[in-house]
Amino acid sequence: MKKLTILLITVIISLTALGIDVETVKDVYKTLIQTYNEGENLSNEEFTSFFQELNNLGFYRFYRTQMIGSAEYIDRPTNVQTYLSQIYDNVQSQFTTIEEKLALAGFLVYVQSDLSGKQITQEMIRSMPAYFATIQDYTRSLENDALTYFGNVIIYSLGIVENAPFINIERFESDAEILDTRFYIYEGETNPEYNEIILENKESLEQGIQQLVQSGITGRPLQIAIDQLSYNYVNSLINETKDQLQQVTQMFIEEGKDGVNIAFIRIIIYAVLVLITFLFFRKYLWVTFLSVFGVEFVYLLAFYNPITDTISSFLYGSYIVTFVFLFLAVLLFKSFGKKIKLTERVINFSILFLVLTTLFVPSYYSYDLLMEKNNQFNNSAFETQLLNDVVVYPHAPIHKTISNLNSYLGSEYSKVNTFYRSTFSSFLGDLLNSQVLSQIQGSMVQTNRDGLKIDKVKNYRGIPLDFSKEITDFVNSSKISERNIYNELDTLKAQAYDVLKFSDTEFESKFIDASNQLLRSTDLIDPLLPNLNSFFNVEKVDKINLRAYNTIYGTKIFLLFFLSLTIFVIFEEKFTKYISLISMYLVSILSFIKVTPLKVFSQTGYPTIYTVDYNINYIFGIILLTLPLLLFLRYLQYQRNK
Repeated sequence: MKKLTILLITVIISLTALGIDVETVKDVYKTLIQTYNEGENLSNEEFTSFFQELNNLGFYRFYRTQMIGSAEYIDRPTNVQTYLSQIYDNVQSQFTTIEEKLALAGFLVYVQSDLSGKQITQEMIRSMPAYFATIQDYTRSLENDALTYFGNVIIYSLGIVENAPFINIERFESDAEILDTRFYIYEGETNPEYNEIILENKESLEQGIQQLVQSGITGRPLQIAIDQLSYNYVNSLINETKDQLQQVTQMFIEEGKDGVNIAFIRIIIYAVLVLITFLFFRKYLWVTFLSVFGVEFVYLLAFYNPITDTISSFLYGSYIVTFVFLFLAVLLFKSFGKKIKLTERVINFSILFLVLTTLFVPSYYSYDLLMEKNNQFNNSAFETQLLNDVVVYPHAPIHKTISNLNSYLGSEYSKVNTFYRSTFSSFLGDLLNSQVLSQIQGSMVQTNRDGLKIDKVKNYRGIPLDFSKEITDFVNSSKISERNIYNELDTLKAQAYDVLKFSDTEFESKFIDASNQLLRSTDLIDPLLPNLNSFFNVEKVDKINLRAYNTIYGTKIFLLFFLSLTIFVIFEEKFTKYISLISMYLVSILSFIKVTPLKVFSQTGYPTIYTVDYNINYIFGIILLTLPLLLFLRYLQYQRNK
């Protein structure tokens, strides 16, 4: 905390100097990174609110995934940079210096690189909206400030005003006037750096002012000329600022590096060892693989991070997980072989079923991830964003469903209205014109005797026959519309259930209000409202189910188990078989251990969230314990059949 206090004092002192204090930006930037990585709590209000908003971003994506899935519903989805910059916009008013603002903008880039597992680049920095807006605002403010300062000096030299922040300049006699001096009066204190620029260019500045006097211009043309003259001395200031910003961006890259990528180095070492063994000691290739397996087991358990270690995540996803599912496919096909014994078939199907079950059975039940347990999310910018994503935006799933429902209702009403007002009316008109009917009055219909004689059969039978085809088309079309309407109702019911079961009371109220606003856009939906209102009576979940791959620790368990299974399947040596079986049992036991806090993925590329109040689903661990036993039994049976 002392370090932070000293740092903030340094920032305040830097306000007295012009330009950007790169060292101060660096100190704030490093402090933010340290806080982010170590999870320290800062008493400084703006930093605390920033990290709170970052946590809310994680909750927003987590709840969104639970409610409507992770898919985006527009061609150009919003990326994490936009959301991080939204956090910046929400808290930037609490930051007073350009150094703090730049450090925060750079820190956003660091967070993005950490979440994506990629190194910071110049392009990543430049594309961050918060950084771009910060330097644009600062450059514009600096430019306007300097123009006002130099302009004040120029109109002082012209004799238009009697005061200026710099008066060590020749004054000329002139009758020049400007329309409004307010735009040229500098309200701040004398700026030494501006004065230095004037002193360095004093001769050329006085020559420029003298030319203005000699030209005799006044009013609006004079103001334009003053601005043009001032710009000559602002450019050097802007160029200096650009150089400072270049130093800042380079500092962001250097200080944001993660150091040596041990994940990449270990893969190279593995490859070299396997290659050497294959070329010179092929007989002991299994020993090398077993050694690599042992090292990798420790690495995955102790050091692996699925988010930042993109190389390992790619390799395991592309090869190990793929191999396991290929193995399951082989088991499935073998189970249908004619020579397969019943026992082996049962074991194969059991292995297949249990492995697939691990993908769907929850590993943990979290209680503190419920929305009602996270009050800081209420009324936050990301709660609003969540509401927009599920119902408010035109591309939101529920908004689209309600729009489709209203569209079908409108289409059905239009067809029915047309049928009775036009088609049916035309039918009656044809009967009157053909003299089948003589008069229609209210519910009374009077026929024409001559029109019903046999020679008029084409009229009294042909006209209704044509109309019957219209009726058939109308009825069939109406049935299709009715089916579409009730399909949309079923969809809306399921969507509302998925949203509301994860909502707290406040979000539920906002969601229902937004939905009702859309539903009541037409009176055609009124007959359905009693049924629709029942869709909002949803019982909330009392816990959130987390599958193993929804958490960092669970992902490690999965990959360790699959890696052990891969070693067991590939190598025939008994020692390797037993080691891999033991490792599977060890992993199964690890699944019963409660890690606190448990890191939970909100969504790939977004901040992780944490759960402390959770329970372990022991069924998942029991399944993992059962699988090695079945694999061992299958191995024993295979040995007997050899």
